[in-house]
Amino acid sequence: MKQALEEALQQALLTLLAEHPDASVPAVVLNRPKQKEHGDYAANVAMPLARILKRSPQQIAAAILETVVWPDAVEGAEIAGPGFINIRLKQASEATVLKTIIAAGEQYGRVDVAATAEKINLEFVSANPTGPMHVGHGRGAVVGDALANVLMAVGHDVQREYYINDAGAQIGVLTNSVWLRMQELQGESVEFPDGAYPGEYIIQIARELLLKHDYQALKAMDESGRLKAISQDAIDGNMTMIRDDLAAIGINFDFFFSEQDLHSSGRVTTLIEQLQADGVVYRGTLPPPKGKEVSDYRPVEQLLFRTTDFGDDVDRPLAKQDGTATYFAADIAYHFDKHQRGFDRMIDIWGADHGGYVKRVQAAMKALIHREAQPDVILVQMVNLTRDGKPVKMSKRAGTFVTLREVVDEVGSDAVRFNFMTRRVESQLDFDLEAAKKKNDENPVYYVQYAYARIQAILRKALDEGVDAELISGSDIANIDLSVLTAHEEQRLVSHMLAYPDTLKKAAERLEAYRVATYVMRLAADFHSFYHKNRVVSDDAALTAARVLLIRSVAQVISNGLSILGVSAPERM
Repeated sequence: MKQALEEALQQALLTLLAEHPDASVPAVVLNRPKQKEHGDYAANVAMPLARILKRSPQQIAAAILETVVWPDAVEGAEIAGPGFINIRLKQASEATVLKTIIAAGEQYGRVDVAATAEKINLEFVSANPTGPMHVGHGRGAVVGDALANVLMAVGHDVQREYYINDAGAQIGVLTNSVWLRMQELQGESVEFPDGAYPGEYIIQIARELLLKHDYQALKAMDESGRLKAISQDAIDGNMTMIRDDLAAIGINFDFFFSEQDLHSSGRVTTLIEQLQADGVVYRGTLPPPKGKEVSDYRPVEQLLFRTTDFGDDVDRPLAKQDGTATYFAADIAYHFDKHQRGFDRMIDIWGADHGGYVKRVQAAMKALIHREAQPDVILVQMVNLTRDGKPVKMSKRAGTFVTLREVVDEVGSDAVRFNFMTRRVESQLDFDLEAAKKKNDENPVYYVQYAYARIQAILRKALDEGVDAELISGSDIANIDLSVLTAHEEQRLVSHMLAYPDTLKKAAERLEAYRVATYVMRLAADFHSFYHKNRVVSDDAALTAARVLLIRSVAQVISNGLSILGVSAPERM
């Protein structure tokens, strides 16, 4: 309906501007008035034309109403205020969407944007392969997975990617920690340095490596040879654990990219050479870090990237004093590799503590691929984990934090995923374990799932009470009279379901998947309000049929929204 109204107004604008071939025709965008007496839709299309047509907005609005050819569903339209056009629809005319919803099923809300579809690389989680995932990683994981679903729902081709940081000092610490545990398991006395990774997961990896390797042969090696021999196995052990943790909340990646492969293939060195050839690299020194007093600071000549020429605050080093590439060099080589793999767009989901890193990476990409604001970076704030309002202590498994898997095992994947999506990512999230397990309307996932389960229970009862089975199954809906759906609660549900495709579209455009969670919570609230004030099955056969179709549509849209969020829609609760 909204699209039909916008097209009608757009055609009227083209007619009015026929004598102004050089004028830009404004796009028509309809909005829902906050007050019902202002109509069902409102358009502000007259005001932008005032300067072009040299007439007042009210006069232009009047001319539009004289020109426009409305769809049959329009009852009338009038001018309000300085030139708004308020549109009123015939009673229950929008309810025809119910038949559309049932016909489309799981596809309702999804759109085909073939002309503007993009091939998108969506990188998220990318936790260091040195330990299990913590709750903060989990929030980024859920946000990334839901966003991928949103983008695919509006027609984009999305690849979920995980960047494995398997190069650098942390891998040496991991490998040494595993070796110390291997010695300990062999009955030897060992001393753990302060920097070693604690946690039971290191012991488990050590056990697995003892089954794979000859311990005495490893012990006879020099340190560098031994660490080289078990390093990849230690990384693989951690990545297996991370994959299992992700699978526990229903997340699977399309591609895992190894930082070590990036270095060993020579792509980092090649990139630096390319930047030198482009004249954006020079040897120079940097000032001391801002905001810090460094009494013994000594400037050292380094290989610097002229990122300030592309919007950064300071030029960035590409090589350390020993000549090895910096993390920044590897990171821009990685993003350049994404570009070379043919992605139209790159989206990264990082922890909020990486906010200072965004500008430099985008500056580098601007120099390399001549595009602004690439990658798009979404910064996800922390999760404050509590139990009955009190902070949760660290776990034995990780040794330093509460793992995501422990939370999932306690409250379930659905509760974790849905609760992580109830707030904007730039807001810190308070997650209470006991609240997430409650079976009442204080628990948002239970509240939404219960709406779906309640509808299924109503439909089962309707069938028991003799309502036509074909109506319940959806095979006989063509002749249902929807004009009987006149109650406020019914119209509110219809209006809300009409907004679902726009919700998905906005969520994709703004990279805000949380909008889907907010949407289904509001739809569930509208349904519960309807349920408490209206009977579905009554002696009025026409009204019963229409209401059965109404609640079946609600169930379908809730199910579709939960699917986007990676949350189940249970038939019984």
